[in-house]
Amino acid sequence: MRHVPKTILLLLAACAPSQEAERVHLEVAVSGAALAASTNDLGWTVELTGARVAVADLQFSILGEMHGASAWLPSWLLARAWAHPGHYAGGDVTGELGGDFILDWGGGGGPLGAAELLTGLYEGLNFTFRAAAASDGLAADDPLLGHTAHFTGTARKGADALSFMAQLDVGAGTQMVGAPFELEVTRDDQATLALRFFPGDPVAGTSLFDGVDFAALDPDGDGVVVIAPGDEAHNIVRRELQSHVHYDAIAE
Repeated sequence: MRHVPKTILLLLAACAPSQEAERVHLEVAVSGAALAASTNDLGWTVELTGARVAVADLQFSILGEMHGASAWLPSWLLARAWAHPGHYAGGDVTGELGGDFILDWGGGGGPLGAAELLTGLYEGLNFTFRAAAASDGLAADDPLLGHTAHFTGTARKGADALSFMAQLDVGAGTQMVGAPFELEVTRDDQATLALRFFPGDPVAGTSLFDGVDFAALDPDGDGVVVIAPGDEAHNIVRRELQSHVHYDAIAE
């Protein structure tokens, strides 16, 4: 990190909040909203019927100093004072719901537990990917068991309609950092924090399945596609699954 002039540090300290934050407990749940279809860059429209991801330790991040106390400083001054890329990418973690969870967006949603958060203005959500285990209450023949994610659905292009199943493995300890979570948490807040999943990024117009040619994955023409660890398509979808653009949390 570059040297920050003492005058800038004094200015930032002078406008830092003086009121002590309080602890609030808010329920967290998987959103029961229907999963939207997405179209990938090869023209396949993908409709998910199942979407489960195994994660651990949900974290909620508050606005960092660069966004709050120093927001009034001119851009050239900020560039000099905070020239350390990535430091505020996920904000400062001041809320958490620890434990192992299966985020099931195809099963109607459901509660996960109560998170403890400090009061403040939040901006981000993080979690850690993991492999699902028998301790998650999964049956011995559950296709998610031993894997990080399991997706089912249909991919359509022109007259072609292919059903597919995808099992994905993400390296243990890999984090998803910085999904949107914009909420001012106050001492009297009673909101439920709903976690949502987006198969497509509506802003960039991209899809979780960009780069996947479903027809090429059906050489026998039986209309059924399987994406599994070791496949090139698996590696493509796995990388995209880790992007924060596919997740957010909202207050309900």
